[in-house]
Amino acid sequence: MRRERLGGWCMIAGAVMGVVTMAFHPTRAERAGLALAVHALALAAAPLALYGGWVLTRRLSAGGAAAELALSFYALSMVATLLAATASGLLAPDLFARTAGLQGEARAAAEAVSHYNHALNQAFARVLAAASSVAIGLWSIEIVRTRLLHRAKGIFGCIVAALVFLALFSGHLRMDVHGFGAVVLAQAVWLVLVGAELSGAGNEPS
Repeated sequence: MRRERLGGWCMIAGAVMGVVTMAFHPTRAERAGLALAVHALALAAAPLALYGGWVLTRRLSAGGAAAELALSFYALSMVATLLAATASGLLAPDLFARTAGLQGEARAAAEAVSHYNHALNQAFARVLAAASSVAIGLWSIEIVRTRLLHRAKGIFGCIVAALVFLALFSGHLRMDVHGFGAVVLAQAVWLVLVGAELSGAGNEPS
């Protein structure tokens, strides 16, 4: 299988797995089995998505170094994915189970640790949203500038990145299942479109 075809399919797979993770993400911490399953899916998606990003960078880097900078930000977002998924999918259910059997000061202390873990998850989710948006924005600018992929995908990516940044830094984007899920879905559309072009690399950009 050609590298670009494999990279395109990995990009598509990573994006779809991210959407599935958010679609089935439990809203209650005690649903430990489901939490573990969806976050394991998110963890499995990260290396696939990163490989897809690396292949995209190889395609675009001939036009300049901005695509390589984009890959650095995308790698940061994958690290944030690892940390956020671990906090939410592995630590949170265990903390909830331990808290349920405690009373008094011990329960209060355990709940404080749970709140801290939740805050940590939210912080990593913000880093993920910001870093991945920088990456998509830089890649998209390079697509528009070099036309090494279809220009419309670059324009769409710039719009997606700008909207995520506007929502994130205006304080209107909540890092809950619905808010973060909207970010994942918007970015996934762009990733699938670009991945589809990479996987069918014989198509001529315009």
